[in-house]
Amino acid sequence: MSTLSVSARWTFRLHRWALITWAALVVVGVGLLVWLAGPLMDQAARGWQQLQACQESMCTVDSAAMGRYSNLYELLTDAMFLMPFLVAAWAGATLTARELESGTALLAWTQGVTPARWLASRLALPAAAVTAGAGVLVALHRYVWSASEDRVDTRAGWWLLRTFYANGPALVAVCLTALAVGALTGLLVPRTLPALGITVAATALLFTAAHWLMPYLWPSVTEVSRFQDGYRGLYTGVELSHGLVTSAGAHIPAPDCHATSMDVCRRIYEQHGGTGFYVTFHPASHYWPLQLTTTAVLLVVTALLTAASFVVLRRRTG
Repeated sequence: MSTLSVSARWTFRLHRWALITWAALVVVGVGLLVWLAGPLMDQAARGWQQLQACQESMCTVDSAAMGRYSNLYELLTDAMFLMPFLVAAWAGATLTARELESGTALLAWTQGVTPARWLASRLALPAAAVTAGAGVLVALHRYVWSASEDRVDTRAGWWLLRTFYANGPALVAVCLTALAVGALTGLLVPRTLPALGITVAATALLFTAAHWLMPYLWPSVTEVSRFQDGYRGLYTGVELSHGLVTSAGAHIPAPDCHATSMDVCRRIYEQHGGTGFYVTFHPASHYWPLQLTTTAVLLVVTALLTAASFVVLRRRTG
């Protein structure tokens, strides 16, 4: 039996309860998403149809079904958005830090498993489990979201933070980044609790940076409209900026206007040189370019963190 297969078996034995727990969470999530996409959505859709058909003040509407659907959708979306932090907490606490702290890593190295193979086995199995589990949940969540179109009026906009990530592969990439951060942190800080805290904080920082960078990874579009037409494209996609456009074509911020009449606001805008509105944003057609470019950036970061882990381990072991 090769040393790599021995190391893989040892990895499974050490982390089997974490892998079993992860598998159980994925199975529960799959079951709830299937229920959400099937019977629960049908009940909620009937409730919305009753509400739309209601012409009287006293109508029979299944508001309970609509509430159950909305509450479960929000709960599952929140849970999926928090998945990278769950992975980060586990990876920071146990993936490498605990074995270095307890001395089991040194024991493995003295039994014919090289440090590089030890680290490779610690990363490969969790990475496969995270990719498979998170990938299935993301695919089902997107199916639920897509199937609710024209059926449930509470359908979340594609550009909203939690929905954007719960619906696409960028969330899987963030989970893998969290795994790589945990491995590197454990090698640098081989103590369980400090490594856990640092990994969660670093994952939050990288996630925030990726989300900030995301709108600039693909060319945006700009819509210009007249004052009487209002902002065109506002609240329909990922917005970068909006304001006034001048006669020279320049884009300037719109001054605050709290008047109830558009005529009053228009005179204020014209005093500042404005001739119309502009909105720079990403429409729905940019969803997949934004997802894929963000995913690519996160995977590059993951690869760099993984390479750094092997460099740190080589220096640590001589």
